[in-house]
Amino acid sequence: MNETAKEIIAELGIQPEYANATLQALSVADSKYLRDLKLNVKAVLTSEHLSLKETHLLALAIATNNNKEILANGFAAKAKEHGATDAEIADAQACASLLAANNVLYRFRHFVEKETYNNAPARLRMNIMMNPVLGKEFFELVSLAVSAVNGCEMCVKSHEQSVLAAGSNENRVWDSIRIASVITSLGKVVY
Repeated sequence: MNETAKEIIAELGIQPEYANATLQALSVADSKYLRDLKLNVKAVLTSEHLSLKETHLLALAIATNNNKEILANGFAAKAKEHGATDAEIADAQACASLLAANNVLYRFRHFVEKETYNNAPARLRMNIMMNPVLGKEFFELVSLAVSAVNGCEMCVKSHEQSVLAAGSNENRVWDSIRIASVITSLGKVVY
């Protein structure tokens, strides 16, 4: 593996012997993309509007949502290094799971646009949303990022409004979406 690939792995706290076919192919070709990816990950995890704990919890939720266990483990460890509790880590992962269900349901409603489905009760338990360990604003921010990755327009609009109504701002929204996009792309190379 080339140096950039090794640096990406090291910065994520992943075992140095980690390898996969995609990362090796990019490394052997000395792809310029690896440098871009490394810089993109570093840039989104050091936000002016989110703490390091928050950026890593957001990254954890996206990695969990995308079923990227190696990344999820790395981001959980990094979130802990930056002060996240076990309960906050669990909340970020639970949020990803809950939103996976919500995004399918509400995306279906949006696509079909039938009154029958729009008026039918969801019958999904969502108690975690009422009093999240992460706090309402940040839980909504994580929900927004996961919904953006999952492509639920209705959910994105709803969570963006909730984040702003909870006293947040568009800078935090934008940074969370940047994290979601870059961590999703990272998961295509480190999985």
